[in-house]
Amino acid sequence: MRVAFDARMITYTGIGRYIQNLLSSIPGVDRGNTLTAVTCTDAFALPASENLDIQRTALDIPVYSFLKEQVFLSREMNRSRPELFHYPSFNMPIVNPKPSVVTLHDLVYYIDPHSCSRLRHWYARVMFPLAARSARMIITGSEHSKADIVRHLNVREEKVAVIHHGVAPAYAPVTDGRAITEAKARYKINGDYLLYVGSHHPRKNLARLIEAFARIKENACLLVITGAMERRRSSLYGTPASLGIQGRVLFVGAAHEADLPALYSGARAFVIPSLYEGFGLTPLEAMACGTPVISSNATSLPEVVGDAALTFDPLDAEAMSKRMEMVMDAGEEGANVRARLREAGVKRAALFSWKRSAEQTLDVYRKALGRDV
Repeated sequence: MRVAFDARMITYTGIGRYIQNLLSSIPGVDRGNTLTAVTCTDAFALPASENLDIQRTALDIPVYSFLKEQVFLSREMNRSRPELFHYPSFNMPIVNPKPSVVTLHDLVYYIDPHSCSRLRHWYARVMFPLAARSARMIITGSEHSKADIVRHLNVREEKVAVIHHGVAPAYAPVTDGRAITEAKARYKINGDYLLYVGSHHPRKNLARLIEAFARIKENACLLVITGAMERRRSSLYGTPASLGIQGRVLFVGAAHEADLPALYSGARAFVIPSLYEGFGLTPLEAMACGTPVISSNATSLPEVVGDAALTFDPLDAEAMSKRMEMVMDAGEEGANVRARLREAGVKRAALFSWKRSAEQTLDVYRKALGRDV
C-alpha cells in the first residue's frame, strides 16, 4: 500500500504524540508499504526508514485554516501518488481524489460548547459530521469515543475501528536516583510529590484537584502540575493561594518529554482528575514507569486503567482527596497500596504497544481499500 499521512500537527501535544508514534511504528511493521508524511515543518525528526518519506508542502497550509485545507491539502497529499489518505484529526478536506481514513480522537469540541471558543465549536459542529461521512473508515482510541461517534454523528458501528494508543519504550521505571534528582532539580521540585501531566483545559478538572489536595491534613507532599501556562487560566493559577496552599502546589510549565520518565518514576503517585478523555495516555505512561495511578472514573479512563488504579468520581473532591491520602500514607498500609498499584500498573501498561496500534491501523487501511485483512 502507498499511504499519504497528514503530519502537519506532529509538533502538537496530544495529537502530535499520536502522529509521532504511529509514523515511527508503521514502517517497521510491514515493509511492503510506503508511507509519506506530509508536513509543513522540519521541527520534528522521524526515524530514518526506507519505506517512510517526508514531504514538505509546497504551500503553507496552517492547521484549521478552513479554506486552504479544503482547497489545497488533498492536492498536496496526492503528490506522492498514494492509494489512500490518512488524516489524524477532523480538519480534513471533504473532497478527496483517493479514499481516506480519519482519526477522531474524541468529540469534546462537538459535544460541549464550553470546552472551546465559539468559533472552534461552530467549526467542529460543521466538520465532524462531514469528516465522518467523507472518510471510508474512522479510527478512534476507545470504546467510549466510538459510542459517542456512532450516537452523535449517526455513523454505522462497523465503520468505526477502536485502536488503543500505545506506550513508547522510553516509558519504563527509572532506577537511577541521580537521573530523578536531576529531573526534579530542573523543575525546582524539592521533596515528595504527586504529579499531573497534561494541559490546563477546564475539562482536565485541575481546580477540583487542587481543592481535593488542600483537604488533606498533615500533608508533606507537593502537588506538581506540568503543562504550558496560559494567560486565560489566571483564575486556576490563583486557586492555591485562595485555599492557603500556594507553597505546596507547583505549576512547573511544559515538561520536556525526555524528562517525563524520571518525573513519573520519582512521584509518589500520578493523578488524572479529568472530566472527559478520548483515551488517556498519561496514566498508562505513569504505570509503565512503575508509578501508582489515581484516576477519574469518567468517560474512557476506566477502559484504559482497568483495575490497576485507584479511581474516583471527578465531581467529588472529597473522594479524590481520600484516594490521594491512601497513596500518600507513610505507614505500612500506604506502602502496601503503592506496591500493589505499581505491580498492577506495569502489567496493565504492557498490554498497550504502538507496534500493535500500527498493525491494527494497517488493517484499517486494507479494509478502507477493500482488501483482505
